Amino acid sequence: RSSSPAKVVPASGTEDLFLRLKALRREIAEETRVPPYVIFPDRTLQELASLRPSGMADLSLVFGIGEIKREKYGKVFLAEIARQEG
Repeated sequence: RSSSPAKVVPASGTEDLFLRLKALRREIAEETRVPPYVIFPDRTLQELASLRPSGMADLSLVFGIGEIKREKYGKVFLAEIARQEG
């Protein structure tokens, strides 16, 4: 077994949204002066891109999103997902 973390590979058809969510995460990280993984790890961004949740309650089904992160970042990430859909 390797001790290094697995690289997250976007599922087919989700790469564009995944990259947009990564860019959004980077912007938030820069504004709040924390490393991007503190906002959400890549796995969470991949699940967001794949599942495309449409509401705050749906975010609870995504790996790495608990109540605090849902309240803190949920609306802005949902808006980006909705923008992609529209």
